[in-house]
Amino acid sequence: SSMNLLFKKVNIIIPIIFSFIFSQHFDVDIEETGESSLFIFQESITTLLSGDELGLFDSNGIIDSDGNAGEILVGAGFWTGSQLEVVGIHGVDLSQFGGPILPGASEGNSLTLKVWKAAEEMEYTVTYVVGTGSGSFDGLFTAIEEIYLVEPHFLVAIEETGESSLFIFQESIT
Repeated sequence: SSMNLLFKKVNIIIPIIFSFIFSQHFDVDIEETGESSLFIFQESITTLLSGDELGLFDSNGIIDSDGNAGEILVGAGFWTGSQLEVVGIHGVDLSQFGGPILPGASEGNSLTLKVWKAAEEMEYTVTYVVGTGSGSFDGLFTAIEEIYLVEPHFLVAIEETGESSLFIFQESIT
């Protein structure tokens, strides 16, 4: 009976640990629209480690039901060291037929790729090498064979002193 109790505790702990290790940085909060492009990240990519996350963005996609344009996350996936397929959701504008405008990538726009490096807890905007396809939201597929991390523009190169000031940059800044 104590073995049974131990097993139940293990069952509870494992999902908590798993969700902690693989907590999502890129959280896609738009619905599927039925229109999409497939992005295949090939095993040949050397700059990613297991647990790193890929975020597919359109820097000028449809961001809301009014049809406004801006940066929008349209797909995400975790790198495990083997080939990864991520679907980029396209926006759909059915307003001319009296229907809704659904957020997503705009047809023909280029993929903007961001990587969350789990070990560094840092997000990078990256460049990538296309093996097959256009690298755009074209309704087809693109195979990406390599990713290059772009180093942050500003790097702090001084030692911590224990004294600091906190600056908060609010989302309302335009």
